[in-house]
Amino acid sequence: MSQTMGKSNIFKYIPIPYEHHSTIFDVDYIKLKKLGFDTILFDYDFTLAPWKQQIDNKTLNLFNRLYELGFKIAVVSNGPEKRIKNVEEKTKGKVKIYWKMRKPFSKKLKKVLEDLESKPENTVLIGDLFFTDIIVGNRNRLYTILVNPYTYEIDSMYKKIAAVISKTIYFIFFYTFGWLFRVMDLAVPNEFVETVFDIDYNKLKKKNYELLIFDFDNTLTTWRSEKLPDEIHKLFEKLSKDFKILIASNGKEYRFDKIKEELKKYNIEVMGYSLKPFSFRIIKKIKEYGIEPTHVVLIGDQLYTDIIAGNNSGFYTIKVKPISNKERIFTKILRFFEKISIKTMREKPKF
Repeated sequence: MSQTMGKSNIFKYIPIPYEHHSTIFDVDYIKLKKLGFDTILFDYDFTLAPWKQQIDNKTLNLFNRLYELGFKIAVVSNGPEKRIKNVEEKTKGKVKIYWKMRKPFSKKLKKVLEDLESKPENTVLIGDLFFTDIIVGNRNRLYTILVNPYTYEIDSMYKKIAAVISKTIYFIFFYTFGWLFRVMDLAVPNEFVETVFDIDYNKLKKKNYELLIFDFDNTLTTWRSEKLPDEIHKLFEKLSKDFKILIASNGKEYRFDKIKEELKKYNIEVMGYSLKPFSFRIIKKIKEYGIEPTHVVLIGDQLYTDIIAGNNSGFYTIKVKPISNKERIFTKILRFFEKISIKTMREKPKF
């Protein structure tokens, strides 16, 4: 199985965002900066402010923070200039404004990127409408983030109803036609490599990653093995000087009794019954380390267990090729769907 992404343009026409958050204040902008993004485009109505209202001090503070992080910031609205003029005035021109964008059509958005001297692959678009903001972002290969429509501090019942309708339409889409594409998208890693020895750990260290989570079977050793190869021990000895390391397997706990003792000298923990692709056990474990998800890397050989668990937790994810073809029948079935995902899904951002 080739571990390179296909050239399919399916997500140009499927309005599934890369991320979905309650508000613009819940987005992890530090993570976006680490991934190499340098430009953020915001929709205006119901994203930055209630419809036909001005931005508040909280939003201004967010703009200042993003500016200090080094982002170029712009507002791209389908509304008239007078509606968004307050952004330019309140930020003293630091945030550029573009109006009558005619989203989801792409022509004007391309001109915005040219004006900002920004590349699509380094640009994030954040909006509240999946059938305008997300579609135009996906069509132009931007990293798209959907936020819930701005409903707090709105005194107009009409505006609240409009926001709720927009949110409801998205959830109807997501839980009917769109859920399959969302699951497939969650199964796409940030990177593909051949083996754990081909990962650029120096790069991860420079990006301030602190915790490495490894799958066990067919990632570190062959399926059902109860020992680690000598070369893995040597790798862990080296990595333990720079990172905390956790092995998270779906295997039974008793399999790892001997390995746990062997890895104590590197201060490496081994956790069985991880229940991947569900992420709650892994998240609970990393809280014990006191490490934020944006400083965690998950490395595994399966898209629909390891990578989904990692992506759902907000980790940086790396897929390796399985060490051998020996694995349970259910896993072999999942491999079939992995091939489909790899050939059809969009790439995730990587360093």
